[in-house]
Amino acid sequence: MKESTISDIFDLVGIIADPKIRALTYANIGVELFRMGNEKYKDAFRKALETAEEIEDVAELAFLLIQLATYLGETNKATAARVFNRVLELVERMPSKVRNRALEKMIEAALKLKLYDLAVSYAMKIKDGRVRNSMLIPIIRGYLSEGQLAKAIKVSKELLEEPWSSMAKSEIIKYYIKGGEVMNALDIFNTVEGNRERFINEIIEELIDFQEHVSKFFELLKEEERVSAAKKLLDILIKSPRRGYIELVERIAEKVPDESVQVKVVSFLTRAGEKEKALKYANKIQDSYLRSLAFGEIALGYLKEDDLDKAIETVKNVRDLKWNSRLLAEILIKVLRLAAKEESEGGH
Repeated sequence: MKESTISDIFDLVGIIADPKIRALTYANIGVELFRMGNEKYKDAFRKALETAEEIEDVAELAFLLIQLATYLGETNKATAARVFNRVLELVERMPSKVRNRALEKMIEAALKLKLYDLAVSYAMKIKDGRVRNSMLIPIIRGYLSEGQLAKAIKVSKELLEEPWSSMAKSEIIKYYIKGGEVMNALDIFNTVEGNRERFINEIIEELIDFQEHVSKFFELLKEEERVSAAKKLLDILIKSPRRGYIELVERIAEKVPDESVQVKVVSFLTRAGEKEKALKYANKIQDSYLRSLAFGEIALGYLKEDDLDKAIETVKNVRDLKWNSRLLAEILIKVLRLAAKEESEGGH
């Protein structure tokens, strides 16, 4: 692009009356020029910063500079950091609430630019403990996304309070599990305090797309924790059956004798197309009501496939009268529909 064209564009931007819009326009042009490989991007950013300083309101100037630093970071992170330092000077002159909001915006911008060390330093200037701890969690995720485990652990151990400390440990545990480092994950997991059940459920939800990771996570759990973890996993799988989980679910069924879990195992296996396996586990259930639920699920599975003989045979194991009656009613309706269909097809 000709220098004269760029100069003309700069002159036209100068006509914009609102200094905020003018500054952001210069910054946008700077990014475009940088992407073109044109050195004039430096002039565009210089003009953007000069224009910003025309704004007298401290808060408005600070928030604008944060935006400009984000644009600058695409071209030069060191320069962006210097703009952030200017914002810090302004932050000290702000009321508490506005100050915190500005620091939050700085952290978000620093995260976008992957300036995680800077983000930590800004977070530590936030006086509200709840806000500060909340902002440190995405920073830890950022460190982990870059493989900077040591820094993530340092922040988790030295800066976070509960319950955020446990949330951070959750992120670190998932990082270890995905890397196949189960023993390291166990070391961290054993330091978790507070509501471990909620914590376990969150990890399972996060790892659900990776069966091998979920399998490794179950190895970490104590016997008494496996029941709630199994229920959470099976609830997810029942809604969205994944055949890749069949082997793990069968292992869980053998290790977790809780009959409410066994019913969920039966439900998953049925919906995953493994009704014969489901029958094996349903037959082990002793509680009359839970046994009825399990066999009822299998019977419905056979009904969906129009296998009336097996559906009727399975219903015989449903001892709960209401459940038995409902299933028989569905079978009779299915018989009627099939008979009507055959008659219709025969007529043609």
